[in-house]
Amino acid sequence: MTARLDRRRLMVGLSVFLASGSALAADEAATLGALRELRQGGFVIYFRHGETGSAGADRAPDMRDCSTQRNLNDAGRAQVRRMGEDFRRLAIPVGKVLSSEYCRCWQHAEAMFGKGGYVIVEALSLPKSYPAVTAEDRKLKTEALQALLAAMPAPGTYTVLVSHGNNVLMLTGVHPNTQGEAVIFQPDGKGGFARIAGVLPGDWSKAH
Repeated sequence: MTARLDRRRLMVGLSVFLASGSALAADEAATLGALRELRQGGFVIYFRHGETGSAGADRAPDMRDCSTQRNLNDAGRAQVRRMGEDFRRLAIPVGKVLSSEYCRCWQHAEAMFGKGGYVIVEALSLPKSYPAVTAEDRKLKTEALQALLAAMPAPGTYTVLVSHGNNVLMLTGVHPNTQGEAVIFQPDGKGGFARIAGVLPGDWSKAH
């Protein structure tokens, strides 16, 4: 089985992958088969950064000074560390990890994958004109994210992106409402991609 599964089969695999323990026990063979397919990689996992709590909006954010930005709170750091542990337990084959330059995003990437386990790319950051996004900034950000979601991961791996809810909303019209939520995309190898599923932070720990 190649990494480029057809969309219908991947949807079935994900539904089993994230099923409850009782459902998994009912059809162990199907579950193991789905996990084997998913573990072959070939997809892009887009994370909205972890929990920041009720902290106020960024105050003229300086990328060199996290005190001018919202940051992960203690619950968010614990949330993201758990997801990192789940990724390792599930042997999810992570290749590149790319993060927005905002502190809350690279804090997420670092807590999940360790220091040095990610690369900061400005393309994943909020538009310069945020929150009053200009047409030009919207165009630039959606084009940049389109390219990242359409890029095929290295063979046998996933690409992980850590960014903001608004970036993926501007491109796809779908907003991950929960901080720490992931959206899984499948590149088609022709410059496009398909949205496969959304995964809540606690769902990874339910998988076996």
